[in-house]
Amino acid sequence: MLGTVRKRPDDQLDYDVDFERWLSPGDTIQDATATPEPAGVTVERIEVFGAIVKVWLSGGTAGGSHKINVTASTAEGRVKEVAFILRVMEC
Repeated sequence: MLGTVRKRPDDQLDYDVDFERWLSPGDTIQDATATPEPAGVTVERIEVFGAIVKVWLSGGTAGGSHKINVTASTAEGRVKEVAFILRVMEC
């Protein structure tokens, strides 16, 4: 688990996940996905910048918590999943 981040229900914010320590020299991230559990948070988009996967999230219900599973696939065939907790704060 990578830790906990916070947002308000009306925020649309980005969160960076650094996969550098799991990449072998020369390997690169080719694709990434993000899945909230439970549903209720929207993944607006995902961008890859080198070893960083940027996950843009919106929505959620105030007082709720979501586990955000982020999975990266690499050019050399590696797949790594990490997660963080998103707490949706009261306005």
